[in-house]
Amino acid sequence: MKEEKSFKKPVVITQNPEMENLIQKIKLVAKTGATLLVTGENGTGKEVMAQLFHYHSVRTHKPMVTINCGAIPSELVESELFGHEKGAFTGAHALKKGCFERAHGGTLFLDEIGEMPKPMQVKLLRAVELGSFRRVGGSEEIQVDVSLISATNKILTEQVKSGDFREDLYYRINVIELYVPPLRHRKGDIPLLVSHFTNHFAQMYKMDELTFSDECMNLFLDYDWPGNVRELRNIVERCVVLSDGKTIELSFLPSHLHKNKHSYPVTNSHSANNIMQIPVGTDLKEVERRIIAETLHFVDNNKTEAAKILNIARKTLHNKLEKYEAEKPNV
Repeated sequence: MKEEKSFKKPVVITQNPEMENLIQKIKLVAKTGATLLVTGENGTGKEVMAQLFHYHSVRTHKPMVTINCGAIPSELVESELFGHEKGAFTGAHALKKGCFERAHGGTLFLDEIGEMPKPMQVKLLRAVELGSFRRVGGSEEIQVDVSLISATNKILTEQVKSGDFREDLYYRINVIELYVPPLRHRKGDIPLLVSHFTNHFAQMYKMDELTFSDECMNLFLDYDWPGNVRELRNIVERCVVLSDGKTIELSFLPSHLHKNKHSYPVTNSHSANNIMQIPVGTDLKEVERRIIAETLHFVDNNKTEAAKILNIARKTLHNKLEKYEAEKPNV
């Protein structure tokens, strides 16, 4: 659990129209304090969007408490959320305030809420709806006032259908849903991000000014970035640390970037962030597979929306996906 009391303005590096629109929406929602659900792939910057919400809200001078629902053992989740009384269980040697109580007056950010254990979801729903809870082992009803932000990389509607996520909780946390696009759909931001991270890490490690070669930048623009901004940041840091000159060349990049077989090169203009290029000579079946995969990425794995874009029946799309899965080699 992480708590931030003195809050600095989050840095968002972008020139992408979709991201700029997202930021404006974040600011609008923040003024109201409405419950927010941030969705998107791992590494896209969902926590930064939550921090931006808190910064622009009337609660900015109050605590922002962050809890990663997927990083806590299931038997400890209730204690982390609601706290516990002294002696409530073995090892509870003192009273502990949970993240709801610590976030009182401020913002509570539930990261990876799709990982919330099913038994805890009903208790979370009650706390969100009533603004009150009891500590583990306690009888006192504690009232709190928090702005709630949740984030997930999962498709919660699919989890609701499978029974892994409560439908009533889904609708309660999904008052406003905002989607953070993956880096492969905003490749025009890559040069800006590379420059920002390079300067940041050069200063951190007290190094001279560094730049990446044109060849490196071209490879960055061609790469698919499955780990999104987090992956780019880590690679830039690695290269800065290992650099032995003012220019970082191709040889400093990790080998998997050179051997990337799943990149769909995208032109560097803002208006073409949804254009993919496939080399001449690619097998027709592979072309279809890539187009379907990229379309699903583009709509955050919403199969109904993807089928509409591809102008095929949802059942047809489902059958093709099952076929691709069956054709995967056994490892």
